Amino acid sequence: MSWESGVFSPRRESGCRDMKPFCLGKENHAEPGKAMHVMIVRLTGKTLALICLFALQAIAACCFPVETPLAAEAAYISETETTANTRPSAGNRNGTGMPVAGLLGSCRSETELKGSSQEKRITSSSGAQPMPPPTAMPHNSVFPGLPREWRNSIRRVQISDGKRLLALTFDLCERANEVAGYDAEIVNCLRKEKVKATFFAGGKWMRSHPERAMQLMADPLFEVGNHGWVHENFRLLDKKEAEERFLRTQAQYRLLREEVQRRCCSGDASREMENIPAFPRVFRFPFGTCNAAALDMLASYGVAAIQWDVVSGDPAKGQTARGITEIVLKQSKPGSIIVFHANGRGHGTALALPGLVAALRDRGFEFATVSELLRAGTPVVSPDCYELKPGDNLRYDKFK
Repeated sequence: MSWESGVFSPRRESGCRDMKPFCLGKENHAEPGKAMHVMIVRLTGKTLALICLFALQAIAACCFPVETPLAAEAAYISETETTANTRPSAGNRNGTGMPVAGLLGSCRSETELKGSSQEKRITSSSGAQPMPPPTAMPHNSVFPGLPREWRNSIRRVQISDGKRLLALTFDLCERANEVAGYDAEIVNCLRKEKVKATFFAGGKWMRSHPERAMQLMADPLFEVGNHGWVHENFRLLDKKEAEERFLRTQAQYRLLREEVQRRCCSGDASREMENIPAFPRVFRFPFGTCNAAALDMLASYGVAAIQWDVVSGDPAKGQTARGITEIVLKQSKPGSIIVFHANGRGHGTALALPGLVAALRDRGFEFATVSELLRAGTPVVSPDCYELKPGDNLRYDKFK
């Protein structure tokens, strides 16, 4: 199996049914009024057809006890209007104007997907949630190891064919003593603008927000990566501790993936489960801190350690939409990986995102998930993990 196996891929849209022209015959017995109207037009022209129209409709009503086309259409419209907000379907929208089809739309209503600004709130928690048992994920029998040149912290990707690709990434982290939020405005904007993105979700965050985590998994625009169990400094963990946090988060993801399959897979949607990786293939260190042992552990599981080269600065409470926009537009280049937050700590991000997406597109940029970006070029790596220059995150060593 190649490293790319299991990475999200665009869905193949199902085609519409062929529209056959109206013709007279036994297939049109359900529409007798229309059939007779067409026959008269063909035989006598429009004038006589208009004169006979009312008589034909009366005859049809008496002789054929079925709905006329107009009556059937009215009934359909009435049914659609009364059930649009309660019945999940391939035509659902997420409240932002973007159709929701396939796996995501098969078991999620418009209201469920749209969410609320109240979900962004961060609350304290009385105690840490128990971690699930580590998942069975044998080395190399499921996923091969990473290529040697990828076995470090990946900061960006060098793209040689001139494509102006970049990756927007959003961290969904949670501390041991809290329940973090979910910024629905950010996700709704990405869906409306059809922007691909990668969400790095902590295991505890996924357990606190199972519905939101499953929706992100099922959305073909998005990729979900591993962000450790809680937000703690991996540079201060030994190899066994780091592996435990990693595997338990993989286990939480796997449990939710199985639930997506149980709830949503019927008919054509069942084939789309193949687009959701069995396990996350990308990982982001909390605080952006790591050590050699943690990097080696991830590489042995075939999981890439993803850093960034553009920092939006949105965890700072004083950050503004204007400040985010200026930073991202100034520092982004083809192959960039940009870090934001969507867990209630992305100050200014939801406000900045619509204009930022438009400005980046005006500059010729296209959006990709991290895995797609990796396939498009050569990763630029470092043996150390840092924010913008080596040693600039040592201040986080007071946290574990």
